[in-house]
Amino acid sequence: MKIKFFFLIMIILSTFACSTNRTNPEKWSDEEVNEWFGKKEWLAGWEAVPDASINKRKFAIEYHRNPRHWNQAFTFLKEADLQSLPVGKQELEGDHLFVAVSEYNSKKKGETKYESHKKYIDIQYVISGKELIGLTTPDLVEVSEPYNEENDITFYNFEGGDYLQADPAKFFIFFPEDVHRPSILDGESVPVKKAVVKILME
Repeated sequence: MKIKFFFLIMIILSTFACSTNRTNPEKWSDEEVNEWFGKKEWLAGWEAVPDASINKRKFAIEYHRNPRHWNQAFTFLKEADLQSLPVGKQELEGDHLFVAVSEYNSKKKGETKYESHKKYIDIQYVISGKELIGLTTPDLVEVSEPYNEENDITFYNFEGGDYLQADPAKFFIFFPEDVHRPSILDGESVPVKKAVVKILME
């Protein structure tokens, strides 16, 4: 009787552990992370392609911490008439989730700077036009303008990094550790319309 009870307890604990692991990407294997990411169920049917630079494990962790806001964000990007969005800030859920729309001409590299954010995660999507976005890590850059809490931004001096092509076919996700440099011309300067969905770190 004691042996049967022991095995019953072990089965219950094992089932609980497996259930917990399924919703805790920090415990997932790389294969499990890639499988979850590759299914793209989290995209809510939006057809844009996630850029290869996205940190899949970090994204999986943040998504499972706050699936409601991520689902709201991707549903908005799928269903909104992005071409008609006015320039400026549009709240989706107060300061917890909003979209910032901007229009500009892509710039020479020397007219741009690397930046990062502490409070918010960016989903960056070029609605029309094209640009390059630099991407690097905090250990390689030098602060040029200290953190501005009101605007949630730090600027850096650095000329290296990877430069990624951004256009309406794909989107990017930048976490606080992703130091990025948007708005750079790709060949020649062109008009760009961009939506940046800001998701509060919670």
